[in-house]
Amino acid sequence: MQEVKFSLIGKSVSRIDSLQKVTGALKFFGDIRPEGMLYGLVYRSPVPHGIIESIDYEKALSASGVVKVLSAKDIPGTNAYGPYMAAPILAEKKVRYYGEPILLIAAESPEAARLAAELVDVKIRPLKCIGGIDESLSSETLIHDKGNVADHQSFSRGNLQGAKEASDIIVENVYTTQYQKHVFLEPEEGLAYVDESGRINVFYGGQNPYGDRKIIASALMLQEDRVRVASYPTGGSFGGKEESAFPAHLALLAYYTKRPVGIFYSREESGIAGFHRHAAKIELTTGATKDGRLTFNEAKAYADTGAYMIWGPNVLATIMETVNGPYRYDAVKLDGFLVYTNNGVSSAFRGFGAPQGNFAIEQNIDEIAIRLGMDPIELRLKNLLRDGDVAPLGNTARAMSGIRRALEMAGSEELHEPSDAPWYIRHAVGVSLGMKGVAYGSDVDDPSTVSIEFMDDGSVVIGFSNTDYGQGIITGHAQIVAEKLGIDIKSIKVANADTESAPDSGSSNASRSTVTGGKALELACEDSIAYMKVYAADALKVDPTQVRYEDGYFWSGESRISLTDVVKHVKRLRGITKFTRTYYAPKVDRPVSGMKEAPRFFNSFDVLKVLVRVNLLTGEVKLTNAIAFVDGGRIINPQIASGQVEGGLIMGVGYTLTEELRYRDCVPQNINYTTYVVPTAADVPKIKVTFVDSYEPMGPFGAKGIGEIGIVAVASAVGNALRRALGKRITSLPFLPEKLIK
Repeated sequence: MQEVKFSLIGKSVSRIDSLQKVTGALKFFGDIRPEGMLYGLVYRSPVPHGIIESIDYEKALSASGVVKVLSAKDIPGTNAYGPYMAAPILAEKKVRYYGEPILLIAAESPEAARLAAELVDVKIRPLKCIGGIDESLSSETLIHDKGNVADHQSFSRGNLQGAKEASDIIVENVYTTQYQKHVFLEPEEGLAYVDESGRINVFYGGQNPYGDRKIIASALMLQEDRVRVASYPTGGSFGGKEESAFPAHLALLAYYTKRPVGIFYSREESGIAGFHRHAAKIELTTGATKDGRLTFNEAKAYADTGAYMIWGPNVLATIMETVNGPYRYDAVKLDGFLVYTNNGVSSAFRGFGAPQGNFAIEQNIDEIAIRLGMDPIELRLKNLLRDGDVAPLGNTARAMSGIRRALEMAGSEELHEPSDAPWYIRHAVGVSLGMKGVAYGSDVDDPSTVSIEFMDDGSVVIGFSNTDYGQGIITGHAQIVAEKLGIDIKSIKVANADTESAPDSGSSNASRSTVTGGKALELACEDSIAYMKVYAADALKVDPTQVRYEDGYFWSGESRISLTDVVKHVKRLRGITKFTRTYYAPKVDRPVSGMKEAPRFFNSFDVLKVLVRVNLLTGEVKLTNAIAFVDGGRIINPQIASGQVEGGLIMGVGYTLTEELRYRDCVPQNINYTTYVVPTAADVPKIKVTFVDSYEPMGPFGAKGIGEIGIVAVASAVGNALRRALGKRITSLPFLPEKLIK
C-alpha cells in the first residue's frame, strides 16, 4: 500500500445521518401521512399457479371509501418490470406464484381498502404448482410458454479428462441451499403524488431511483423527466428493494386518483410478496494430486429463480464464478441452469449467488485437505491464484496479494477449543475463503455519474443516486470528497438517491457504490480543482501553471486565496461551479460469452475462521467465535466497514443455522418474526474483523467494495467445522438440529 498520510481516509468518522436516526428525527417514507392521502392495497392471487378466467371488482369499487380499483388493463404502457422486463406489474392472463399482484385498490382508509379486497371476485383455473428444481425440470407443466429453464450458461477450459486422469484424489458432493428472506427492519412502504405540473413524484426506499423511474415512465407512457423518484432514507434492503413492481404500483394509483397515495406492507405481506435468495443445487467434483495441487473443477449448478426472471441470470453467473474460488486448475467445466418454479420470486440478495457457490467449493477444498492430511490454509495458499495466472473463467488474475496476506494471517491466528466441555459437547474450528465480485463485471457497461457543486457559503453539495440504506455510503462519499478537496467534512452536503437533485450513479448494489461512485467523485474533485486553478490564477495575477492547490487554498508562492473566494470569483465571471463526472468500471480482459457480469474485474476477499460448538444430544449448533481477515482495498471508514462485515457475518449465521423460507404446495408457511427465525443478539458470536494491508489502484484512494463479503464464507466455514466435529459432512443448508441428529 502506498505510504500516504490522510486526514480523513482511514478514519472512523461518525455517520452523517446517525444523530437523526437515533433520535427519530429522520422520517422514513412510511412515517409520512400527507393530508388527503389515500391508502393503497394490492389484491394478490390466492393460488400459486393458474389461468385468470375473469376479474370482477364492481362491488369493491362501489364500496364505501373506495376511490379506485386498477387492473392490468389500466396500464397504458408496458406492463413489466425488472432488468429484463420479464415480470408483470399486474398479472393479466396467468398467475405464477401465491400472492402475485392482480389488482390495486385505493381507499380513504386501510380498513376500507381491506373490505374492498374481500368483495373482489377473481376466478382462477388452478394449474399444477411446481415446487422445486427437480420437479420443474421433469414436469410437463410449463410455468412459462418457452419452458421451465429460464437461462443456461456453460463454460469449459482445459483438458478435463486428462486432468481427471492426473488426479490422485477426487471429491464429489451435491450441495443444496435454501430460500432466505431479506427481513429488513423497514418493510416495503412508500407514497406518491402528482404535483401541479402533472409530474409524478414517487418516494420509495428502493436501491435504484433511476431504474425505478424508467419502469414507471414505461408503464405510464411518460417521458422520464415527468417522473421523480426519491429513495433516501431507506431502512434496509440487501437487494430486496431492487427492481420491484412496488414503485410502479404507487405511481399508477397516484396517476389515476390525482391524490397522494401510500402503500405500507405488513411484515406478513412482505413475507409473501417480497423477493428472496435463490435456492440452489450444485453438483461439484474437484480433483487434486497427492501433493495438494488442484487439477480440475467440474460443476453443474441449478438456481431456483421462482416465478419470474428478475436478476436470476446474473445470480447464476455469480454462482458459476464463485463455485471455483480464486484457485488454479488445469481444467474447468461448468454448466448452469436457471429454473422457474411457483415458489415466489427469487432476486438479488446480499452476496448475490456467492454464498451458494462458496458453500460448495470451500467444502470440497476442505475435504481434499482432510483426505490428504494437509493443513486447510496451506492447501489454499498452495493453489491460490497469483497475479498474471489464468483464472478459472479464463481471464487474467490480478490484485491477489491481499488475500494471500489474509490467508497467512489466518494461519497464525489460533482459536482454541475448550478442554473442559462435557462429553456430549464437541468443539471444532473451521476455515473458509470468501470471494465476492465488485461492480457489474464484464457483460455490460457500468457507468456512475456524480456531481459536485460549490456554494457561496463555502459548502459543497455532492450528488449521487446510490441509495444509502444503512451501508454508510453518504458518509464514505463525503470523506472521499473532503479528503480530496482538503476541506472540513462538515461543509459537505449530500444529495442522495433523488432523480431531481442527483445524477444517475447506477444502483446501490453489487458492492459497487464505493468503487464506482467514490471513484467518480474523486475524479470530479480533480476536474473542479483543475478548472478553478485558472480563476485562482486570475485572482492572484499569475500564470495558471504557477498555481497549486492544497488544503482548501490555491497557492502561488507565499500568496494564497481560499477555495470559497475562488468560487465567488468564478461566479462573478459567470464560470462553472457545478461539475459532473462519469466513471466506467473496468472490465476483464477475457469476458465469457453468455454470462451476466462474471467474471468481474474487482473482487473483495476474506478468510473466515470460526469456532463451532455442537450438542450431540440435541443437534444444536452454536457459532461461538469468528475471526475475519478481509481484503477490501484501502478502508475509507474502518468503523463503518467493520459494521458491514459484522452485519454480513450475522446475516450469514441466520442463513447457516436458522433461516429457511418454507413452502408447502407453493404457499409460503413462515412469513413473520414468529415463524421465520432470524438471529438475535444471543446468536451473535464473538467477532474480530481485521483488514489486511491492501490497495486497489482503480478504486478511490485504493478502496474496494465491502458490503457483501462478510456473508459469503460463513456457511462453508461452519460446515467445515462440523465436518471435523462430527466426522461427516452435511451438504444441505440450514444446519438445523434435526438435520444433524439424522
